[in-house]
Amino acid sequence: MSNHQTQMNLELNNQTVLITGSSSGIGQGIADGFLKEGASVILTGTNKAKLVDTYQGLSKKYNKGKILTHLGDLNKPEILELLYKFIINESDGIDHIVCNIGSGKSVAPLEEDVPEFMRMLDINLLNAVGIVNKLSSILKSSTTKEKCSPSISFVGSICGVETLGCPVPYASAKSALVSYAKNISFPLGKLGIRVNVVSPGNIMFPGSTWEDKINKDPKKVQEILKKEVPLQCFGDIEDVANAIIFLSSKRAKFVTGANWIIDGGQTRS
Repeated sequence: MSNHQTQMNLELNNQTVLITGSSSGIGQGIADGFLKEGASVILTGTNKAKLVDTYQGLSKKYNKGKILTHLGDLNKPEILELLYKFIINESDGIDHIVCNIGSGKSVAPLEEDVPEFMRMLDINLLNAVGIVNKLSSILKSSTTKEKCSPSISFVGSICGVETLGCPVPYASAKSALVSYAKNISFPLGKLGIRVNVVSPGNIMFPGSTWEDKINKDPKKVQEILKKEVPLQCFGDIEDVANAIIFLSSKRAKFVTGANWIIDGGQTRS
């Protein structure tokens, strides 16, 4: 038997994907995966140096003509408006949106106040709402294109699924994101646009929270994995990216309103 692995044809060639928060980490990995499948990508970020580095790194691996970048804070309406105009003027439109902007850096449980809740909601929920409201009209035009099944994917978290000791504002915002996605999947589905969430568990990558934790106390981290995660290991960026890329493809054309958990079995519900 041949050891050669046949690549699944996801039919993403010549489709364009907007990936927010894609200058590093999981977002960067998602962009890399889409480019590998032949798609074009629009990268966004707030740090110019990181965005340039990511663009240059991906341009060495793939056709740089398939990569566009947009700098700015998408929580600001004026920046979102600029992104809308950028997509209209500089690209052929978008076929898929991946909302990856988020942060779990908050305060310990019971130390949160209303301003902290609002900050976490802005980062983990409301920026995604703004993006959908502003850009879904561009996706609608994609429904007329041959061989395209337009989609919106949100990067959630298992903190929004179960009680895991996560910062409460973060967990609440991610839980709301799942509910938001489920509720908009119905009206957007009638327009031919699919909506799904991918909720990662413990994902290891350079600069991640888990990298910091394992550097500080590797024994404790291994104990946590052994006790809480049946597969007893970390996931990696490709685990998250592969799920999102599949959900964006026509191979998942009948999947909408779903929340895919990528956590090695940690959640129990």
